[in-house]
Amino acid sequence: MVEQRTVAVIGGGVIGVSCALMLAREGHRVTVLEEGRIGHGCSWGNGAQYNAGSSFPMAHPGVMWRALRWLADTNGPVRLAPRELHRTLPWLVRFLLTGRRDAWEAAYVALHALHAPCAELYRDMLGDTEWKRVFKPNGALHVWRDVSPGALDGLVDRLRGAYGVAFERLNAEELRELEPGLSRDYQRGIFFPGGGHVISPLVLVESLMGRAAALDVAIRTARVLAIEPGVDGVTLQTNTGPHRCDIVVIAAGIASRGLARSLGISLSPASERGYHVTVPGISSVISRPVTDAASAFVATPLEEGLRIVGIAEFDAPDAPPDPANRRGEPLDGRKTVNNGQPADHRSPSRSCHHSVRHWAWPHGNQRRPHDGGDRQRPRRGPQAPAPVRSLPRALGP
Repeated sequence: MVEQRTVAVIGGGVIGVSCALMLAREGHRVTVLEEGRIGHGCSWGNGAQYNAGSSFPMAHPGVMWRALRWLADTNGPVRLAPRELHRTLPWLVRFLLTGRRDAWEAAYVALHALHAPCAELYRDMLGDTEWKRVFKPNGALHVWRDVSPGALDGLVDRLRGAYGVAFERLNAEELRELEPGLSRDYQRGIFFPGGGHVISPLVLVESLMGRAAALDVAIRTARVLAIEPGVDGVTLQTNTGPHRCDIVVIAAGIASRGLARSLGISLSPASERGYHVTVPGISSVISRPVTDAASAFVATPLEEGLRIVGIAEFDAPDAPPDPANRRGEPLDGRKTVNNGQPADHRSPSRSCHHSVRHWAWPHGNQRRPHDGGDRQRPRRGPQAPAPVRSLPRALGP
């Protein structure tokens, strides 16, 4: 039998809540310390898909030239903030070095081992009934506008096959049969039947927290300022007073960097500000996550609308929004859907313009503005809804 310990988990995102649930299952007394609301940090804004077929590292052979093109493109998916270059450049060098073929294959093996059991592990944590409510195992789709396979496609296929990833290559006609709402620009794709998505990242975290609460996991609303190990345990200094425990789990995203520093440990994560848009009312235009492989944008049908993710900005966690990213244009419905169906450019007057909720939120920050009429501003991070850069025409003819 496991000796019962008191455990503090710093961070109320999907990782922290999952740790809390599993530790409580083992019989420990667990408290989650979260500065904001459970699940409302970077876990709220992710792409919501799972797919073992996407386990390949972003750093791949030839990634340097692709990254340079992205950085040079003002509408590209990646931006490096000059004020953070002293942190991001060393990280970027390490990132590019992992794109060597031997390192890339080794990283794939490690990532696949983490991703492959993902869906079943969540089923174990949530229980079968709740898993079926939250998870949509409809598969996942990668698409390309060009007809010719890429230089790495053969190697990628071989690695996927070696590790048991099921996939099917599709031509343009098969793509349209699977997803009629896709743009006719797409000429080929890969369907992964073992992939899928969740109805909402927030719902997933709240469901996990519900299971944890049933095992007496407590929540303390507090910001952890420092970690102080002692002879008889650990003391967390917070903005609401000290919290003592036997063991501490740090799952605070980019804030983990500062907390580790209080222990004399130097961590080297880069701070990434992730952007997404959620278009309400049109999630039924696709039935599964669709990744535009060339641009790295992903569209996922969620409970609250169609979510499009893919813009990454490397900047300080508490940096204000960059004015260069604040373009107030809504996503044009004529380029996307027509009353929930693919748009017909021959009849533009029939098109509807859907309002777009767009937010910029740094990964690791603990708050976001509330949806709806209450425009509560976060205490750190972006101070207003941030419009998106231009997005690829992933839907509609």
